[in-house]
Amino acid sequence: MAKDKAVVGIDLGATKMLVGALRGSRVLATVKAKTDPAGGLRRFLDGISAAVEEVLSRAEIRPKQLAAVGVGCPGVIDYRKNRIRSSANIPFLINFPLAKRLERIFGTPTTVENDANMGLYGEQQFGAAAGYRHVAGFFMGTGIGGALILDGTLYRGSSGAAGELGHLFIDPLGPGCGCGNRGCLEAAAGRLAIAAEAAALACRGRADHLLSDAGSDLRKLKSGALARAVKAGDDELRQLLRRKAQLVGIGMANVVNTLDPECIVLGGGLMEAMPQLILPAAEQSMRGHAMPDIAEHVKVAAAELGDLAIVMGAAKWALDHAGS
Repeated sequence: MAKDKAVVGIDLGATKMLVGALRGSRVLATVKAKTDPAGGLRRFLDGISAAVEEVLSRAEIRPKQLAAVGVGCPGVIDYRKNRIRSSANIPFLINFPLAKRLERIFGTPTTVENDANMGLYGEQQFGAAAGYRHVAGFFMGTGIGGALILDGTLYRGSSGAAGELGHLFIDPLGPGCGCGNRGCLEAAAGRLAIAAEAAALACRGRADHLLSDAGSDLRKLKSGALARAVKAGDDELRQLLRRKAQLVGIGMANVVNTLDPECIVLGGGLMEAMPQLILPAAEQSMRGHAMPDIAEHVKVAAAELGDLAIVMGAAKWALDHAGS
């Protein structure tokens, strides 16, 4: 990223956004703001505009100095038309030319890409996978996001939807998934799946610390609560999380055998909360299920950029690709 060029990256979600202003690899300022899809398109766009104006003010960047704006958001992106093809949580963005609308608002080239893609691009440019050209990313959050960089290039596939690693098929008898299928990795090992089984442990008196801290309400069983309970001594919960990480390792093994990556990045809220539990279990499982001659050279790394991965990746992507 050219050191003298200012660029903005936006991590855009259905309930909140994180906006960052950057020069080179330096994040000069960030702004967190709520998003409100229920308020309609105009209010939604006004919120993005206001957050960008605030971050530019904090970073002491004049609008005319802005070289590009990059957005990472959930959904399938039609990269040929620069449109969001599907967006489960922000329905009015379906087939909406968000990049072109934001270009008119900000008066600068703008790109829109899938958030997991931008998270991995950030890690490959600035973080855990810097210097690697063949990279896969597994992001363990509410579900499991995924992304691929092959031969140094973000791999989107023929329709723009490649990299849905959370929907790798791992168990024909597994739980139903939000995508409509059964046995997907995220249906078995995403945080919602973990929370359901953790709540059952708590209700049966086998995760006392978790029950005391968060109860059995699935809405409260987030990564931090799970981590605190494990640290406090809920051993059966620890074993549950280890088994789930091993399932992620099976997904990783499938990617290793198919694509032969140099590096796999593990990120997301669960990884950030419990890296010393999740990463070793996932890596050991991957090495136990992948072909040894392929797996031996694969580095497994914890994501380094945290909440800034999508912001930094989207900013760098915009500077590299806006107008192309």
